[in-house]
Amino acid sequence: MALLRPAEERDLPAITRLSHDTLLLGRQGPLVFPSRELWGELFVAPYLRRGCCNRVAEEQGEILGYILGACSNLALTLYLLPRLPLLLLKLLLGCYGPPLPHLRYLLRLVLFPGPKAPKRLYPAHLHIAVDPKAQGKGLGKALLADFLECLKQKGVKGVQLSTTRANTAARRLYQSQGFRLYAKRASPFWAPYHGHPVIHEVWVKEL
Repeated sequence: MALLRPAEERDLPAITRLSHDTLLLGRQGPLVFPSRELWGELFVAPYLRRGCCNRVAEEQGEILGYILGACSNLALTLYLLPRLPLLLLKLLLGCYGPPLPHLRYLLRLVLFPGPKAPKRLYPAHLHIAVDPKAQGKGLGKALLADFLECLKQKGVKGVQLSTTRANTAARRLYQSQGFRLYAKRASPFWAPYHGHPVIHEVWVKEL
């Protein structure tokens, strides 16, 4: 039986591994963004260190799932901005391996952003993942419910999340927790990696 607990600094390597292993629409994508270390610095550490209501599902010392969130973007931005120049310099110097795949991914993030809901109404957002070997056991539902309750206790009035039309299991989970589809947009972001454009969606919930 997995134990849900607040995420801690010591969980950074395990969360990074799970996040990196599911980056390609829930699957491993070693050619999409090869460096796990850089992925953790850019997409995991800011949430773990400056986010809110972060949770992990742990069983016998193994992290099987996580949810990372932020009550607003400001804290994440203030954490990441001063660190970006050094990270980019190390990237260009080859410290994380060949720079091109990483630069291509990061550039596409800027060029093809997904739809967003108004931050004044839905200031919080989240990222969630469950190890494929542990899916279907209710871990995602438990993590999300715990996260939402934490946001309510903090007085956050709304939360949004991003997913894709192809992620049917995740969409069912969000619906079961009271989220609704706010906007959708066909995006070419994943086309080079997935073989075709994907419909990106933003889902919202009032708290």
